[in-house]
Amino acid sequence: MNPFAAVIRQYETHRLLAAPTGPRDTPFTQLDLDAIIVPASRPATHLDHAVTLARAAGCWLLVLCSKRCRGSEVSEFLAVRSYYKTIVIDLPPGYSHELLHFPALLALQDELPEACGYVVTDLSMKRNLGLVLARMLGWRRVFFLDDDIRDIAYPDLQTTVNMLSSFSAAGLWVTDFPDNSIACHANRMTDRNQDVFVSGAALAVDCDADIGFFPDIYNEDWLFFFDDVSRGRLANSCLLATQLCYYPFARAQRAAWQEFGDVLAEGLYALLHLGLGWEQATCEYWTQFLEVRRSFLEGIITRWQNVHPEMQAEMLVSVYSALKCLLSIKPDVCERYVRHWRQDLADWRQRAAGIEKVPSVEAALAKMHLVSWASVGSTAKVTYRPEELTPNVTAGAVGLPQFDTLKDLSELASALGLGSTAAADIQTIWINGVGDSQSSGPDGHERRWTQALRIPRLWTKSSRRALVLVGKAERETEPVEDCPIAEPVQLKIEDVAERQTDGSPGLTPVGLGLWE
Repeated sequence: MNPFAAVIRQYETHRLLAAPTGPRDTPFTQLDLDAIIVPASRPATHLDHAVTLARAAGCWLLVLCSKRCRGSEVSEFLAVRSYYKTIVIDLPPGYSHELLHFPALLALQDELPEACGYVVTDLSMKRNLGLVLARMLGWRRVFFLDDDIRDIAYPDLQTTVNMLSSFSAAGLWVTDFPDNSIACHANRMTDRNQDVFVSGAALAVDCDADIGFFPDIYNEDWLFFFDDVSRGRLANSCLLATQLCYYPFARAQRAAWQEFGDVLAEGLYALLHLGLGWEQATCEYWTQFLEVRRSFLEGIITRWQNVHPEMQAEMLVSVYSALKCLLSIKPDVCERYVRHWRQDLADWRQRAAGIEKVPSVEAALAKMHLVSWASVGSTAKVTYRPEELTPNVTAGAVGLPQFDTLKDLSELASALGLGSTAAADIQTIWINGVGDSQSSGPDGHERRWTQALRIPRLWTKSSRRALVLVGKAERETEPVEDCPIAEPVQLKIEDVAERQTDGSPGLTPVGLGLWE
């Protein structure tokens, strides 16, 4: 029996695990920043903030492009901004390289929950590629910056970089819009305390340190700097950054996709709060933590009425989807994932230590079987057509509305195309459990239900169809942040196991009865 079982919990904040090193504590010596690395998936104009910071720092700008970000358009945009100390790479679909191969985790991939395949992302590949190129090019200090991050003043960037004289990594707080998982957004919106943590979205890294790698899973950044946190080598600059606002409940399958990575990260960091290491993440521990996580999600569901009425239905669908994934996670898979991750980490560190410095950018890209747009570092302008570029591109921070939670902005719900609630639009969530109530679902089949609660119907902007929680989820391939509100979510819920820990029949989410 684990002696810590009574204190195992999911923490609302991890800020005590990252050294709170404010500007007054920062070493006086100013350190040079070698490069800003942007794993870009949005159109080129989203790079404006990165260009502004790179110009102020006088450093390289490495842009790794895929999805809606195209190298040709980025090169044209950089020409408009007259910044040429850049490396712009179109990452080929399915790109791989022996330096970026993690066989132990790959061998476990088929045993992960099905929901782990709902979203296709190359974020981890881009960040790991950035680390390899940094080693090849002799870049000691780099700053990872996601293309949806704004409002970082150059002095704040420099202050964060200066912390690398004492720490292996240092990050800013992405608090507005909060950088959280969908489940944690729901927790905050149901009136519970929910903090953010240092993120890979705005992170300074000392590449000469014994660095980790980014696994291909949600919360990959928490695993990247896990050892730094455990050794007190991760700094929190206490300085703020902004993330572009998005609607977190647009696609329920994204919440399901996040769940396994959220469980791993929260579970591992809960051990750090107890003064324990990853070695204690045993099958027994994960059995207990999965029950803790289940209580966390069920608690959100019971507080659904605290959410803005226009968002209640979609929030519930998202949390139910996360719960569905959670109940498919096996404790032994969690234990083996952690051990496989540590095996790949040891191999990665050995490979990284053997990476040799090369004489030029071209030589580095050749080793990685990649090419860059235009001539790197050239002062010659790239030909472009101004009429094809987004007009009124300006430098500097992009301002966003300041607010605590989405539920305080009814205007946001209107902007998202969510209609007002009327008595005729009230529908019912049904769950199976004790009692008998018979009803017909959207497919015409009669089932037995127990009524749980009633919530408003929400319509999408482009469709008069409501959300239906039956069937099987489709694979998602585009970033949800920039997608409109999703078409009806389809996730199979009816096979979720009941909870009977106290001997009484539990309640099992089966379907969201929202249909015409």
